Amino acid sequence: MAGTFGNPEIIEEEVDILLIGGGMGACGAAYEIGPWLDQAKAQGVDIKVKLVDKAAMDRSGAVAQGLSAINTYLGDNDPADYARMVSNDLMGITRDDLAYDLGRHVDDSVHLFEEWGLPIWKQPGDEGKPLVEGGKPVRSGKWQIMINGESYKWIVAEAAKKALGTERIQERVFIVKLVNDKKVLPAGRRWLREHLPSPLRR
Repeated sequence: MAGTFGNPEIIEEEVDILLIGGGMGACGAAYEIGPWLDQAKAQGVDIKVKLVDKAAMDRSGAVAQGLSAINTYLGDNDPADYARMVSNDLMGITRDDLAYDLGRHVDDSVHLFEEWGLPIWKQPGDEGKPLVEGGKPVRSGKWQIMINGESYKWIVAEAAKKALGTERIQERVFIVKLVNDKKVLPAGRRWLREHLPSPLRR
């Protein structure tokens, strides 16, 4: 016999920033947004942020099962060489400036992963030396470095939770429709439009 269900309870929340999903991108955004929230709070503006995940942050996203390598770590390589490789790989349908910027900054993220506890393979003699201090990684190609990535997502999710705060995270929520009210622009969103770098304004 089929079950019957009543109308679901409707709970309405208003937020300035909604992070949909708990994968690597959302975890990165949760970590990076912290300084903006602190800056706004110092100016008397409370920006409301929420991250929702259809499952659990610790196990969501493409790297949830772990990885054997990080695909981009420049180390001593030239960012211009990386931009050329990306352009060649994608038959020139790329933004060279964006690929170059990724090459310039990606190592900082990898250094954070290692600082948070991600085991990265090192060349003999450099086993205990972090990458940020000049430790030489074991490579599986010109741009890839080997890792023990079984706990990769757990490590990154923990950093995101610490940065954002568990009270701003809600799991097992499916986003099926977004409703925006163009007439309403809360103080938090006004502050973001005035202070975020122009490429991030929406």
